Amino acid sequence: MNDPLAELLSSRVRAAVLARFVAQPAAASLTELASRLGLSISSVQHECYKLERLGVLIARREAGSRRYRLADDSAIVAALTQLVIATRGREALLALALRELSGLERALLVPPEPASSPAPTHLVVIGEVPLDQLDAALDRAATLLDLPPDRLALAFYRPHDWQTRTTEEHTLAHRILTTHHTVLVGDDSS
Repeated sequence: MNDPLAELLSSRVRAAVLARFVAQPAAASLTELASRLGLSISSVQHECYKLERLGVLIARREAGSRRYRLADDSAIVAALTQLVIATRGREALLALALRELSGLERALLVPPEPASSPAPTHLVVIGEVPLDQLDAALDRAATLLDLPPDRLALAFYRPHDWQTRTTEEHTLAHRILTTHHTVLVGDDSS
């Protein structure tokens, strides 16, 4: 007897593929997925085929490769998305999504202080990230953190600018370094 639930929940690789698509719903090829997840192409291919057969992923042929994305109209994708969020955590999924930004060195999340403050949460991005990727990253962050867009602000620094701001104790840079913050990508050094 075929049991879709057992098939969905029985693989570490499948869990990694699902988490990637919840974190970053953009279509991806098997090669891109394997590279981003640090897994073999054959194991990712096996899981993507299975998830496609179960109606969780949709594949489309583009320029000689199959590109996968979540099946938005699937009855189980919304529930799976909530399960992935509950088990992986919103910040971990955001970290996974941000790792796909080219040129990213560090990313930090700085909540307002106190937590009830009307000030927004800051997503701090440090690196040589192309500007066209920043808006999409901010939108994805708001979605994954379940925040209204006006409650999340982007602070973007090129590495040299960040170093200068921290050395000069610029207001936001100083606040980031001296208050509670979460390191999403990179390390916590200044």
